[in-house]
Amino acid sequence: MSSTGTTPDLEYPAEGWTGFVREHLGPSLMWALLGIGGSHIVLAPTLGGLYGLFAVWIVGLVYLAKYGGWELGIRYNYGMGRNPVEGYGDLPGPAHWGQWLTLLIYLVGWTTILAAVGFTSATFAAALVPGLTPIQLYVGLIGLAMALTLASRYSWLENLMKIFVVTLGLLIVLGLFVAPPSATVVRETTFAVPDVTAPGFLGLFAAIAGYAPTGLSTTVTIGSWSLAKEQGARALREQNRDPHDEQYHDYIRAWMDVGKRDFRIAFGFSFVLIVSMIFLASSVLYPTPPKDQNVALAIGNLLQDSFGPWSFYVLIVGAFAALYSTVITVMDGAARVNADVLDLVLDREVDTDRYRRLFILAMGIASIVPILVIGQLPVTLVIFSAALMAILQVFFYIANYYIVDKHLPEPFQPTTWQRVYYGITIVLVVGFGVMGAMGRLGLVGG
Repeated sequence: MSSTGTTPDLEYPAEGWTGFVREHLGPSLMWALLGIGGSHIVLAPTLGGLYGLFAVWIVGLVYLAKYGGWELGIRYNYGMGRNPVEGYGDLPGPAHWGQWLTLLIYLVGWTTILAAVGFTSATFAAALVPGLTPIQLYVGLIGLAMALTLASRYSWLENLMKIFVVTLGLLIVLGLFVAPPSATVVRETTFAVPDVTAPGFLGLFAAIAGYAPTGLSTTVTIGSWSLAKEQGARALREQNRDPHDEQYHDYIRAWMDVGKRDFRIAFGFSFVLIVSMIFLASSVLYPTPPKDQNVALAIGNLLQDSFGPWSFYVLIVGAFAALYSTVITVMDGAARVNADVLDLVLDREVDTDRYRRLFILAMGIASIVPILVIGQLPVTLVIFSAALMAILQVFFYIANYYIVDKHLPEPFQPTTWQRVYYGITIVLVVGFGVMGAMGRLGLVGG
């Protein structure tokens, strides 16, 4: 890409927190809301109900290990002005293999997520709509999600869902202060290491490693949302400017700092909410976690003793909103990513909107398959799909590291200490994937 001799029309980030919140905060909050579903509503209460406050150490390790995978993606978004999936076309090996793999992960892996989160949302809806079974509600909810995403008229519903999700988050954090775990639970569970070879522990650990705060495949989704704002190196590319040109590095650096700040706020919000849910589960559910048959009722009753019967309905509606907004976002996001990837890998012009619609139909119809194979078991479905994502997400961390190392201008390359962190955490994420694979194959904990 060449640079012209004219003065570029570049807008630097607004100064101060007010300007940041007004003009720049956003893409990562959408990412956080995408993640507040199976991990926060199902897996966190299950972990807290089983292991008490020791579960905080588990999610803390997962968050610490996976942060780098997204940080590399953010660094690439603002430093190169490209979605990481564009960079995957330069991975060593057969042409476009990384992009084809991304398409496969989004098509198969995200369809499994769609089934797991969709059926769990149907379970919560069944607690509000007597007389209809979860499978009946699932078919209706998936059909509605398909109609909304096909027509691209779902924004009003998603905004409504966000209100419920934020309300749910505030209520959970408030509930933590009103009904904290007892001193006995704190003393007995905080450092009580469970049997780490038990199949139940391995399955849940792999699941939380895959789902919390979301799978690393969402580095591509957040890349699309970030680049849509046309800031940082993206703005340079729109004006045919070369991000490697030194005269633009201060501009890129300013926007990269904004992108990282946006992500860290959302990352912290996600962590506070999942830890709060673990504390609540340790207080109310420990040592009996929610089961497949009563997961909705168990979550709904978390705050009833503290706030009264009305809190049951607030939690049920809020949890349903969190889960169903994930259904809509997963269906639309995966279809858009797959259509965009086809545009990158096929040697002909692609009607991306037509393919987006085809992917929506295919995913919606195919999502019934995991339910038929595994059964109408919301917790089991979430654990299965999350462990699958723990395996698949290894690719995205390694691929993001490679394209940052090969493509970014030298001033935006990671420092030595950051490379040490990436190396250690990549090993951890690979370990999560191995654990998920061995658990699925029944090779551990027998």
